[in-house]
Amino acid sequence: MLTRNTRPTRIFIFISVILSLIFIRQSIAEQPEPLVFGLLPSESASSKFQRYASLRTYLSEKLGRDVILETAKDFKTFTHRTKNRRYDFLETAPHFILPAVESGKYQVITTISKPLTAQVVVRNDSSIKSISDMDSIVIATPSAKAIITKIGKEAIKKVLGEKEQTLTYIEYRTHNAAFQAAVGKNADAALISVNIYTKALKNNIAIHSIGESVPIPNMSILVAADLKQKFARKLQKTLVDMNHSKSGQAILKNMSYPGYRRTSVKEFEILKKYQK
Repeated sequence: MLTRNTRPTRIFIFISVILSLIFIRQSIAEQPEPLVFGLLPSESASSKFQRYASLRTYLSEKLGRDVILETAKDFKTFTHRTKNRRYDFLETAPHFILPAVESGKYQVITTISKPLTAQVVVRNDSSIKSISDMDSIVIATPSAKAIITKIGKEAIKKVLGEKEQTLTYIEYRTHNAAFQAAVGKNADAALISVNIYTKALKNNIAIHSIGESVPIPNMSILVAADLKQKFARKLQKTLVDMNHSKSGQAILKNMSYPGYRRTSVKEFEILKKYQK
């Protein structure tokens, strides 16, 4: 009698286990994939991830989906991954906006609210007081493809004219590496973005600016065109609204960012000459 009574029970348990496994598999399958947030490699990976950690958490909460931060070893790798639609959304340099949008794979939704400039910086104990004092010196720069390097050199040449040919430019992988070269006396000056310069001053780095480039549109956020427009609008609103909440303002302050504003691709057409 014991065997007869336990057989239906075993069958019931077996069916229950199977149904539970099916339910678990369906639940896992229904969970959305994490969103990949691409970051321009303008700083070291560790510095970049630390700086954007609170923003990643904020976006994960507001968007209701996990967000993963990802960068690349250099500009070439980053732009290649952008072309291949590796990122769900990304923050990139202004001269990379048009090619990404024209590829049909991304749309631009926000930009940093203040314009971008290249800052010509020297050590606080430097005898160089202005760009016009530059003569036969070494200047550290980010990648030659960086917009900061391009507009920074333009600003220097505008002041020095033919004398600019006496300068030696040494390329470094990141903005941080460039100004650290100047701080460490491996270079006499450096070209860095105003975003990095603001952060350096906040961290009491012993440098100061002796000149700057013309202002251009700043770092901007692109979102993949194959994602729903509803998501793009939500991401845009989430970023712009950070300016109006205490938690959002705290994150922006920690990132040394003034905030985000809405933008469109037309704003970046003036940068076509820097795409090469």
